[in-house]
Amino acid sequence: MMKKTVQTVLAIASAILLTGLGVALFVHANLGSDTITVFIDGLHRILNVSYGTASRIYNAIMLIIALIVSFKNIGWATIIYALTVGFAMDFFEVLLTPLNIENMSILIRLLVACLGQICFGLTYALLIKYRKGMNQVDAIAYAIVNKTNISFKWIRTGADVVLLVIGWLLGGVIGIGSVIAMSTTGILIDFFLKILGTETDKTS
Repeated sequence: MMKKTVQTVLAIASAILLTGLGVALFVHANLGSDTITVFIDGLHRILNVSYGTASRIYNAIMLIIALIVSFKNIGWATIIYALTVGFAMDFFEVLLTPLNIENMSILIRLLVACLGQICFGLTYALLIKYRKGMNQVDAIAYAIVNKTNISFKWIRTGADVVLLVIGWLLGGVIGIGSVIAMSTTGILIDFFLKILGTETDKTS
C-alpha cells in the first residue's frame, strides 16, 4: 500500500512538472502554443497577468465545470494539479529564458515544440492512469465519452479545437505548434495510456 501511494504521489508530481515544462517549451519555441496554453495565453494578454496566474484562473474555471459534469473523475490529484501547475509554469518559464530558444533555427524550435507536446501527452496519461483525479479537460471529455460512446481521442481532439478557437479569440498566439497540439494531444494520450496498460475509453 505504501509503495503504491509513493508511486502515485511521484506520478502526480511528475505530471505537474511535465506540464510546467511543456508550457515553457511551447512558449519559448514561439511557434504557437498547445491548445490549453493558447487559452491561457489569451487570458494572460486580456487580463495582463502572468502565465502562472492565468493558468490558475483557467484551472479554477475548468475545475468548476468538471465538478458539475464529471464529479466521479475529480479527485485530490485534480485539485493539487489545478492549484500548483501555475507555479511550475512560472518556474520553467524563468529557467528556460536564458537559453533564448526563440532565436534558434526553425528546426530546433519545432523539435522543442514537439518535446513540449510529448510532455503533455504523458502528463495527462499519468493523471488518468493513477485514477486519483484527471486533468479537468480529460474529466469533461470522459463524461462526453460515457454519454456518446465516441472514442476518447476524438472527443479530446474536439475539446482541443474549442480551447484553441476561444484562446485565439481572446488574443492567444497560434501557429504550427498549435496545429501539432490540436491534432496530436488525444492521440498521444491514447498512445501513452496503452504503454501504461490502461484502457483509454473507460473511466474509474
